[in-house]
Amino acid sequence: MARKAILMVDSHTSKCSRCGKGAHIQDTHHTRLLSGWGTPDPDARPCGERFVAISTLRLGITAEDLRDLRPDLPAYAAGDLPADLKGSAR
Repeated sequence: MARKAILMVDSHTSKCSRCGKGAHIQDTHHTRLLSGWGTPDPDARPCGERFVAISTLRLGITAEDLRDLRPDLPAYAAGDLPADLKGSAR
């Protein structure tokens, strides 16, 4: 079974649902880390998983907002992930 990740977007950050590390919003796979606040862990590595959807945990961000960010990915507002993707989200 192919592993999959969801690009999780917050108001100021984005991260990979598979490994929980920061991700660049324009990437198709988690191949680069997006640094957050503080000193990045020098041993941190992206997981390389392919993003199959974009979602959020923030109630104020709509699926339409997410589609504007990444029109190439299916977009799901907070709590709207389909059952087959829920295991991919943290």
